[in-house]
Amino acid sequence: MSVEKNGIITLSNSVAECKISLFGGNIVSYRPKSEEQDIFWLGDLNKFDNVQAIRGGIPVCWPRFAEEKLNNNLPRHGFARLSNWSVGSIWVDETKMEAELFLIPDAKYGVDVSAKLFIKVTDKLECKLETTNNGDNEFMFSEALHAYFNVFSRDDTIIKGLSGCRYKSSLDGKVYDLEKDLQIKSEFDSAFINHTGNVEIEDKELNRIITLEKTGSNTTVVWNPDRDYAEMSPEQYKNFICVEPANNGDCFVTLPSKEKHTISMTVSVRKIK
Repeated sequence: MSVEKNGIITLSNSVAECKISLFGGNIVSYRPKSEEQDIFWLGDLNKFDNVQAIRGGIPVCWPRFAEEKLNNNLPRHGFARLSNWSVGSIWVDETKMEAELFLIPDAKYGVDVSAKLFIKVTDKLECKLETTNNGDNEFMFSEALHAYFNVFSRDDTIIKGLSGCRYKSSLDGKVYDLEKDLQIKSEFDSAFINHTGNVEIEDKELNRIITLEKTGSNTTVVWNPDRDYAEMSPEQYKNFICVEPANNGDCFVTLPSKEKHTISMTVSVRKIK
């Protein structure tokens, strides 16, 4: 294990390498040793200044997703991705790596909740976000594990596991039915409603299928902006697709006093041939 000056922890063993930023609790890199390419995409021009949210990896959107009216006194996508997380524990051996991070929100946000992030790496990556309501009243929130998956070309990537589902587009507010596997060739920003199943990202150019399994999530958000942002080098947007376990829109979480809620994702990769 090593820790860089900007608060990025590197965990490595014979199975995989994983990098975690304490700013944002963001897994910025995960690469099984069997893969040449990282599983996650990361913007080339990120500043890593512990001020600006990191573009890429798995930003933690909590306890608010996007600009929902729910908890609209909080920053867009919540404050977890803009906060410094603390280390609870780290364990590394030759076949397994584990890390536990926790976040107690700054008093200025006025929420009596806390979060823990559990990360486990074996031959796959497991990530769990646990929310605890420490207050006396129920707490309503939305959330997402905003995963940026690294692909050779967005246009040629096939996303499986969503056909037959309904989705609400944030671009026009309308609800659509997806009749076949999804391919994105222009701006796309949608929440697949009541979707709890697995998703596969088939990338023929990189000869791999990334499988995303999830629990505690009732929506799956898929996004590509079809343009570069400040953290991206020219046309870098073409090399990622966000597929996100989430609870947002009408699927926000109502958490009773002193109770816990967990959303999780498990990522694995296999060759197409």
